[in-house]
Amino acid sequence: MKTSFLQKVMLLLAGAVIPLSSCERDPEPDITADNLKGMFVVCEGAYGSAEGDITWYDTEDGSSVKSLYYSVNGVELGDIVQSFAIADTLGFIAVNNSQKVTVVNMKTFTRVKTLNNFSYPRSIARANENTMYVTNGNGSGDNYIYSVDLTTLKKTDSLEVSTGPETLLSVGGKVYATISGGWNNNGSTVIEINPATFTITKTYTVGSCPVDLVADKDKNIWVYCKGVPDYSNYPDITYTGMGLSKISATTGNVTTYPFTAMTSPGIYNITASPDGSTIYYLNGGLYAVSSTATALPSSPLINSSFYGIDVDPENGFLIGLDDVNSKAVVYNTNGIEQFSFETGDYPNTVIFSY
Repeated sequence: MKTSFLQKVMLLLAGAVIPLSSCERDPEPDITADNLKGMFVVCEGAYGSAEGDITWYDTEDGSSVKSLYYSVNGVELGDIVQSFAIADTLGFIAVNNSQKVTVVNMKTFTRVKTLNNFSYPRSIARANENTMYVTNGNGSGDNYIYSVDLTTLKKTDSLEVSTGPETLLSVGGKVYATISGGWNNNGSTVIEINPATFTITKTYTVGSCPVDLVADKDKNIWVYCKGVPDYSNYPDITYTGMGLSKISATTGNVTTYPFTAMTSPGIYNITASPDGSTIYYLNGGLYAVSSTATALPSSPLINSSFYGIDVDPENGFLIGLDDVNSKAVVYNTNGIEQFSFETGDYPNTVIFSY
């Protein structure tokens, strides 16, 4: 029998002490350790507000906690919660404008440690059994990828890279990072890192301002390139070099598929179906393209604008993140809405734990 939400609350209150906080909002009810599974939505929060958090949605009973970190720890997570990655029983949360990475226990979501001395943390990914990588830098300085030891939870090394390192992806024993150019919007490469030596082994030239990437079923890497914006005719903004670039896993050759138009692309997400046969991306609407296609589709699967998208690895359902209404909208693979739930402000990504 499933534990009711009220029972979960009472069990947590009986087994944990919630620290006091001077913050005005009341802590939300939380869950018990053995039920901390489901969707974890990264919610940036408004810039300068320090109210970014993680929204948790229980896929078993449909209950949710909008501010999970605050509800458990009684303190704010920070200003612009950028990304989240899980390594076994630990969760790593990059808090961009607070210049830190917060580590939590994934069974209870209590804070384990705060890693400071980041200037602009962006993305986090597991590099190997013992190491996490963190990208850092906005193009003006401190453009590094840092390694963090999973046992000591300390920085162990740094790799200087070109301006604006963004999203990390671990696949095939390598780690890939997009180099966007940061605030300068002048990057056009993806680097390949060997975790055994923490060195750059290959550099691929892709479209302009690569910001996200995903692997397909054949381990080809698809890169979302947001393009270089031209504000000279503002509020009309045009872009050059935008589109998807595909790095062949067998030859290393890069094929770029340009966008013919670019409208309100949100957070510039790209993701894939659980089997890697379909690539999903944002360009005004939510588009779907076969991993073996040689051209991009002309019409979207879902004609709605989102701030971010992700795919549930359990059932392949699509999650569109709505920053205007602060909610996550769940669709089946045909693009038919199934349900939605409230999130914190500016949801950008979903991490799954089952």
